[in-house]
Amino acid sequence: MEIKPITKEMYEHLKRPLDAKAVTKHPTKTYLSSIKAIYVTERLNDVFGCGTWQIRTEKISENDKGMIVVKTTLTIPQYGVYYESFGGNDNGGDGNKNFDLGDAYKGATTDAITKICSYMGIGIEVFKGNGNVAPKEQTDTQQQAKEYNEMLAKAIKEMSAATSYQMICDVWKKYPTFTKIDDFVKKTVEMQTKYPNPNAKK
Repeated sequence: MEIKPITKEMYEHLKRPLDAKAVTKHPTKTYLSSIKAIYVTERLNDVFGCGTWQIRTEKISENDKGMIVVKTTLTIPQYGVYYESFGGNDNGGDGNKNFDLGDAYKGATTDAITKICSYMGIGIEVFKGNGNVAPKEQTDTQQQAKEYNEMLAKAIKEMSAATSYQMICDVWKKYPTFTKIDDFVKKTVEMQTKYPNPNAKK
């Protein structure tokens, strides 16, 4: 089977902030955040497709207090992805009246899945301690794009407000960055039709 590469676009999607409901304070370690695993698996489905990834869980240990430790493996054969990690859960401990051994196993598995997926970029900023935000480089790029589009809109607006050929030339020279951008060029040509060069030979 041919192994597909994980594209830049796929990786950027993996790193996007999760749903606002995905991240909460850890129930016992209040200085940490907890990510709901269902949002992590949703991101896997969104990026790689439902049914394309597989997990296997192996029991490592279980103590007399109900603490379960497992080793979970995540594979995505089409993309050559293989990760493994350990996870643990005690479902509140066997002294808890609501203790359920099955839930402890499931909790340990989802604990491991969440950690594995952080290696792939899912919830990466949460694990860095930055919260559920976009990575800095992505935020910077978005800000730059916003500023560029705002400047382009300003240039087109100024060109539209020109009332003479000289003003058209002045605006053109003022924004050299946009002299090859279709919207700006089209607006310039439109205004030149309205206010032609008075020195041009007829």
